[in-house]
Amino acid sequence: MIVTNPSALSPQSPAIDATEARWAADELAVLINRLGPDSPVSLVLRHARRELTSLTQDAVPRVVGPFRVAA
Repeated sequence: MIVTNPSALSPQSPAIDATEARWAADELAVLINRLGPDSPVSLVLRHARRELTSLTQDAVPRVVGPFRVAA
């Protein structure tokens, strides 16, 4: 079989919606507050929240000199 479209073999990465990532980070913050700072589950949730927060920061376009750079 000859593949004429090589991009058909590689899966597309899903787009990250910044508003959904912010919502999920806020929901995780509520769960973290309910569990308390010393809970091992809270530790895992804090890490997930940091990851989501970093995604939302990358989704905001940055201004570099006279150009706007999209993430």
